[in-house]
Parts: sequence; C-alpha cells; structure tokens
Amino acid sequence: MHMIKRASAILLSAVALGGGVILAPNAQAAATSCYGSAKSYSKPAGDRWVPNNGQSRLTTTSNCNDINIKPNTTTSVAVCFYPSSGAVYCQSAFKTAPAGQWTVVATDVKDGTRFVFDFGNTMANSGVWAG
Repeated sequence: MHMIKRASAILLSAVALGGGVILAPNAQAAATSCYGSAKSYSKPAGDRWVPNNGQSRLTTTSNCNDINIKPNTTTSVAVCFYPSSGAVYCQSAFKTAPAGQWTVVATDVKDGTRFVFDFGNTMANSGVWAG
C-alpha cells in the first residue's frame, strides 16, 4: 500500500511539474513490481504459521517496502520477525485480510528481513504474499 501511495505521490508531483509523461510509467512500474513479485503460500489445516517447518523463514526483498498478503479466504494475520541478532518478536495485533484483496501486514520493513506469517487460527488458507 505504501508503494502505491508513493507511486501516486510521484505521479501527482510529476504532473504538477509538467513531466508526468516521463515519470508516470516509472511510478506505475514501481507499484506493480511489488505485487508482480508475489509468491504463493499454502497453510494446511492445523497449522498457524507460514512457513511452519521450524527452519525456513520468508525474506523481504527490495521489491516492496511493506509485507503484504492476498489470501484466498478472509483471515486474521500478523508477522513474527526473526532479526539477525536479538529475540524473535511478533506484532501485537492481528490484521483482517479480506479474501482476494491485498492487505499491508507490516510497513517500512528493511530488505532482507526474515519473518513468518502468524495466522489467527488453524484453518487452511492459501494465497500470495509480497514483501
């Protein structure tokens, strides 16, 4: 969402300066590159975290400033962070992520941050994420 807002701000600034034709495609590309790099996930019933193998973690990239999720069914979700030093910590509140819509779960996350999704239930869920 921040990426879309940032792209919109760039577009509006470019139009105000008379250079919208040059910057608009770049702003649009920036907004779509985040979601365009989305990866799928599948959480079986009985699990609460993705991934849930105890070893692997998801990692943010330079494609997005935020951690986003687009589930196939409405769900509650938070992020647990695994810093390179220090203790694991999880967001204190879950966000409702509506089915078929992008939801920003964590904002302004550094590139290379390791994390897992913490779902508010153990029902099966699948969809895509971008971060």
